Amino acid sequence: MKYSSKTMTRIAGGLIVAGLLAAGRAGAADTTLSSKASSFIKDASQGNEAEIATAQLAQQKGQSPEIKNLAQMLQQDHQQAQEKLQNIAQAHGVALDQTPSWSQRRAQGKLEKLSGADFDQQYAKEMLEDHVTDIKKFQKASLNIEDADVKQYAQDTLPTLQKHLEHAKAAAKSVGVDDATISSITKGLPEAVGGTSDTPESGRGAGQRGY
Repeated sequence: MKYSSKTMTRIAGGLIVAGLLAAGRAGAADTTLSSKASSFIKDASQGNEAEIATAQLAQQKGQSPEIKNLAQMLQQDHQQAQEKLQNIAQAHGVALDQTPSWSQRRAQGKLEKLSGADFDQQYAKEMLEDHVTDIKKFQKASLNIEDADVKQYAQDTLPTLQKHLEHAKAAAKSVGVDDATISSITKGLPEAVGGTSDTPESGRGAGQRGY
């Protein structure tokens, strides 16, 4: 069958439009996250923002050099982590809520009322509790989430969270938090993947390794 030039032009145009629509649908499918991954990155983002805010407070109000160093490291590392997370969220069209949760606001308010040694001890204990919780969440995400970039983020972040926990333990001991309290907070937590060779050392600059 012979088609006129106008008919051929319409057919060609239709094929181009169909191709573009198909490509658009394929691209949209590629950026779709599972609900599990989306929930994880939103939760991780809130966690990063909370760590940054409390670290800034600790650098202002902290009395102990160990607490100030811990806070500086946490602020730097969690800022780097948040930047990576924002890139992942943007790639998938996920909006991140930077408003802290009720429990995060409560913890921040409690710290703001303290000063001196009381502040240092409370901050150290909160960093122990936060990082125990975070490590468990990130371990679960690294095993259960199938979305490749989110899974990779969780896996890449775990060693730094484990490093933070070791520094928080050392800082807690240095400001007088007893071993029984530290053990009660960290009990039941699996050992760090790959060991704990990256433990606090005298003279090491804070935040030398990011996420």
